[in-house]
Amino acid sequence: MLTKLYLLRHGETDWNQKSIFQGQTDIDLNENGQNDARKAAEIFQDIKLDQIYSSDLKRAKNTALMISQNKNLRIKENKQLREICFGDWEGLSFSEIKKQYPKQVASWQQDPLHYSPPAGERLIDFKKRIVNFFKKMIKKNKGDKILVVTHGGVIKVYLTAILSIDPK
Repeated sequence: MLTKLYLLRHGETDWNQKSIFQGQTDIDLNENGQNDARKAAEIFQDIKLDQIYSSDLKRAKNTALMISQNKNLRIKENKQLREICFGDWEGLSFSEIKKQYPKQVASWQQDPLHYSPPAGERLIDFKKRIVNFFKKMIKKNKGDKILVVTHGGVIKVYLTAILSIDPK
């Protein structure tokens, strides 16, 4: 039986618009993001789904909620679907991060797999978390059509894993 997986990034937030690192900070959708979620709901209106999984952060959860309303499906929230934790960098723009943490940024850019932002998550650990979640979720829902509403980093890292691409 073929399992079909749909990956959807949450709608826009004010921090997305301002290019501020969100990570696991729980920021909700802005007006554009709510419109994004409504458009996604229209796209998925005629697509049969058996399961909807979502990050437990508001921006993903509220995007999933728009889609689930027409599907009569319960959203399965999961913390493992959260974005990578940027620790002390969350709430800052990249230019602010470079000013406040120049040595840490240099280390992170040289070896993003093994170096984390202060109080943050290493990319290698993030990848393990994401790959483990998807393996278990797909095994549990064999043959289902599954929508996963999550974050850009989660989708990118998972795609690097299944396409055997270096996550750097």
